[in-house]
Amino acid sequence: MSDRVFPSPSAWRDRRHLKVLGIGTALPGPAILTADLLGHLEQRFGVNVSRCGTVVAKRLGIRARHICRDFAARREAARPGHSNPELAAAALGTALREAGLGAGDLAYLVGHTATPARLMPPNIAQVADQIGFAGPYMELRQACTGFANALVVAQGLLSAPGTRAVAIVGSETGSVYFDPQRAGEDKGQLVNLVQMGDGAAAIVLGPDDGAPGARIGNTFFGQIGVGRSPGFSLAAPGSDEPSGTPRMLQFDHDFAAVRDGGPDLFAHGAAVARELGIGFDAVHHVIPHQANGHMAALLAPHLGIEPRRVFVNAGRVGNTGSAAIWLALAELRPLLAPGERVAVLGAEATKYMFGGFEYVHD
Repeated sequence: MSDRVFPSPSAWRDRRHLKVLGIGTALPGPAILTADLLGHLEQRFGVNVSRCGTVVAKRLGIRARHICRDFAARREAARPGHSNPELAAAALGTALREAGLGAGDLAYLVGHTATPARLMPPNIAQVADQIGFAGPYMELRQACTGFANALVVAQGLLSAPGTRAVAIVGSETGSVYFDPQRAGEDKGQLVNLVQMGDGAAAIVLGPDDGAPGARIGNTFFGQIGVGRSPGFSLAAPGSDEPSGTPRMLQFDHDFAAVRDGGPDLFAHGAAVARELGIGFDAVHHVIPHQANGHMAALLAPHLGIEPRRVFVNAGRVGNTGSAAIWLALAELRPLLAPGERVAVLGAEATKYMFGGFEYVHD
């Protein structure tokens, strides 16, 4: 992260608070250790990945992750029950049960994912089918900062009189885009393998009614990507390419672009957070984007706080993209005492977006 002092950038800000009614998560199967995953790929596909993959995983601090596929074949879909909409529906069901609500109590359903089960109809339409939700929904095609834009939408929806609850669910199943045969020859694909994880997490929100309960407020979202090449992208097929182009969907990294532009995202986000009154010396914890397992050591010095106050679960679940912030908040919540405050700093290298909020536990 840069040590430069940034002026407050152009960003959307909303100081209003929403009440947290319930949170739920869903992870596909047991955690898979890096050594076991690399060993399986070597045995099944004959690719030499253990040595280099172990080095990359150690640098990233990723020890394990949950994966929606079996890696039994080079190209395969998610296991039954572990597709993107199925994971999202499972997480949402848990959140609704914690909230004491049914699907019919929701006024709106908002989904965000970079790895939908299909392009059309939207992934969230299948989630609605899974939970029996007959109301309106929308979907954001966004990765690691999808949570922030979803909160912007939820703030507007919950400002309408009589709106009882809005649900947000972030979900990713990016492992289906990984080609194990290419892992030995493409560093980007090897990074994908050892860094990413699959999963989903959902939150149910209501208007701030003044009654006791946890709250989210001081939401913000912005971007610094104008004129910059994407640091991370999902290549082909899109309408920029002719139909029938023989390319497999895969994530592409521009490591130089991420190195040069990515760290500034946290500085810009921190500047907006401070403007909203979020003091990093005053909050009890910070949840950053879960890019790697070393985020606490990397980020804490730049925020002027001790690393133990930066909550990171990427070492255990990997970088889960759209689900990452909600998964981290869900894991941290049981450890919080009433009144404790959490600052969230999300970042996304696709087109250099940032966002966050403040969570107050009760």
